[in-house]
Amino acid sequence: MSVVLNGSKSNTRVSPATRERILEAAREMGYTPNVLARALRKSSTNILGLYFGYGHLEPHDPFHAEVLTGLQRGCEACNKDLMIHYSFHRYSVDEVFGELTGGKIDGVVLIAAPGDPLVSRVRGSNLPVIAMTDAIQGIPSIVADDAAGSTAIANHLHEKGHRTVLYRACPGESDSASRRQRAFEARASELGMTTFVGRTSDWRGRVEEAEADLIARRRELGITAAVCWGDPSAHALLAYCKGNRIAVPDELAIVGFNGIESPVEPAKVLTTVRAYWSNVAQGAVHLLVNRLEGREVPSLTVLPVEFSLGETS
Repeated sequence: MSVVLNGSKSNTRVSPATRERILEAAREMGYTPNVLARALRKSSTNILGLYFGYGHLEPHDPFHAEVLTGLQRGCEACNKDLMIHYSFHRYSVDEVFGELTGGKIDGVVLIAAPGDPLVSRVRGSNLPVIAMTDAIQGIPSIVADDAAGSTAIANHLHEKGHRTVLYRACPGESDSASRRQRAFEARASELGMTTFVGRTSDWRGRVEEAEADLIARRRELGITAAVCWGDPSAHALLAYCKGNRIAVPDELAIVGFNGIESPVEPAKVLTTVRAYWSNVAQGAVHLLVNRLEGREVPSLTVLPVEFSLGETS
């Protein structure tokens, strides 16, 4: 009977008629297989985990929505389910690590800064892991080509005649954002451009006092363009310029990164770099499944990006 109900492999032969009688009796009794027992027997749950180390996922956030869409598409293609874990402050690193390695999941996709305290714990464990967005040393990672995107932005602004630029840097630790900034500054320097760096303490890109001063002095400093590490920062700057009657792009050109539209219809179509995060997330799932099935995966996978000319530059 267990051969039929649990779908286990066995040399026992069961005729179609007998199988149907067993299944019919199970339906009448309301029998359901014990999923945990089956997982223990197969040493697999068919569940993949996501650990998000930047607080909590917000489905209305365009970046988070793209990531979740890609993960779900990847899981659907690989016949896997998805379980989400967060970096809630009420849990210790040991508790989160215990959740990830406690047998509920077969492996995990990691979205976290390299300095996240969980990273070293996971890296030293037997849990199959793939990092996405931020490349993490010692863990196979899949990222967008941040450097190529930022190089394209520098080339575009130089071609448009801009020679002094404000770079709005990421407010927190992010390997992806750091790669963007380094690549932009390097290419801008090669082209003879000057870069002023501003930074907010807000992931939404609120313009604070130090940046507001640079923008107010833009003519004195020669600043004619602003490059933002991410689209939310660019949209926040667009709103600031509108509120302060700064014409975009005539007085200040603005460029973003990610290629994800704002949830509120922007006044202008943003010049940006499309990173296709849904594809990155879907690729992370496929890499993780390859690891689970014993196949080698590269230490770093870089997916192409695309420069997208809008109305703001």
